[in-house]
Amino acid sequence: MTLWQSGGLAFGFMACLVAWFRGGRPERFGAGVLLLGGLLANPANAWEVGGVYPAWVALDGASFLVFAWLCFQSDRWWPMVAASGFGLIVLSQVIRLMDPTFSHYAMVSAHVGLGYVIDLALLVGIFERWLAGEPATSRAAWARAARATATLRGRQREGRRQNVPAESPEGQP
Repeated sequence: MTLWQSGGLAFGFMACLVAWFRGGRPERFGAGVLLLGGLLANPANAWEVGGVYPAWVALDGASFLVFAWLCFQSDRWWPMVAASGFGLIVLSQVIRLMDPTFSHYAMVSAHVGLGYVIDLALLVGIFERWLAGEPATSRAAWARAARATATLRGRQREGRRQNVPAESPEGQP
């Protein structure tokens, strides 16, 4: 693994962490897709057929479809950049399948470089959402969880109070 690939993995993981804690719902969904793709990439490397990685094509094609779907489901611009990046990655892999003179290094370089573009688009999308004043989804989720926990604790306290025998007035049995 080259320094650029290692840096891309670290940068992508950092972008996904920022998206998870500071992003809205589309950013969190995109971060989840990117993290899942990153987890499945290592087993995809193990399956090589004649210098070609068919699992990469399937994995990147699925990511392309998910981000293309996210383009139409959200009002963000960065899923279009991510879908375009994955589309170009899939195109480079298809060219590699069809033309054996297309270098493996060119395909991997496209994958690494466009991976940087996808992660950078996610980060800039989060920054833009932050500049627009939208609250992070994680804060709202924690606030909902805190309210639900407080409600549950209140119900449990009420249940305990109902089971305790009432004291008689003035100490009489």
